[in-house]
Amino acid sequence: MKFSTRLLPVLAALICLGSPAFAQNGVKTEHGYRFVNYTNKPGAKAIPGQTIVVHVDTWVGDSLMADTRSLGSAREYKMFEKDRLPKDRIPPLYDAALMMAEGDSASVFQPIDSMIRSILPPALKSQQEVRYNIMLLKVITAEQQEALKNENTKKLETVKNQTTQLANAFKAGTIKDLKKTESGLQYIIHDMGAGAKIQKNESVKAHYYGCLTDGTPFDNSFERNEPLPFTTAVGQMIAGFDEGAQLLHHGGKATLFIPYQLAYGEAGTPGGPIPAKADLVFYIEMQ
Repeated sequence: MKFSTRLLPVLAALICLGSPAFAQNGVKTEHGYRFVNYTNKPGAKAIPGQTIVVHVDTWVGDSLMADTRSLGSAREYKMFEKDRLPKDRIPPLYDAALMMAEGDSASVFQPIDSMIRSILPPALKSQQEVRYNIMLLKVITAEQQEALKNENTKKLETVKNQTTQLANAFKAGTIKDLKKTESGLQYIIHDMGAGAKIQKNESVKAHYYGCLTDGTPFDNSFERNEPLPFTTAVGQMIAGFDEGAQLLHHGGKATLFIPYQLAYGEAGTPGGPIPAKADLVFYIEMQ
């Protein structure tokens, strides 16, 4: 039996709250979750403060609730520092990751409390646990994070120069072969991407650099050393950015020329960096 994904955002929030669990057919984690490691690989161990890359599928009984593979990419998860752990909201994934190494496959089990049970369909209300199946693909060390930061800093300069030149050319009307959608979005695809096509309602990540049509920058993800996560076609992003992302496949790169009607409208961002009726230019890289 496969359960509708419409309750996933609510369920995901609830199952991260944490509650006591007792080990049966496995061991008990630091915060009381039942945990089973099926492989016990000798690879690099995850520690607090690091970033890990995982595939996770979430089950209640025999019903699949969520699966990172179906979304087209693994999930990056930043491990809490020990002194920053929430006192009453320890995610099961955090505990499980501390007991895993690169290459390990494991399961961690969260008891279903009354809050979670209240949103489950009748066929699942008798279930006692949420099961997370986890594959730890990579542990990103502090040194690797620093190297990635340096790489993104260098890349930012290249992207900035390229996007500023294209913004100036767009304003001057000298770009050849500029494509346009029915909505008015104009774009250049630099690389369509070798992965699966970006779908509606898909959770994705994108690196981006944004500027006005005169080249004035206002925001980018490269300085933060982290791509922006969002879900397509649900209104999380301005319309032009959302539409542009869906033109690509995972790994795709494009420059978007977004008219103000598909950006921040007539008002812009009062008190912020976007003027009234501002057309925008975005360079995007879909992860």
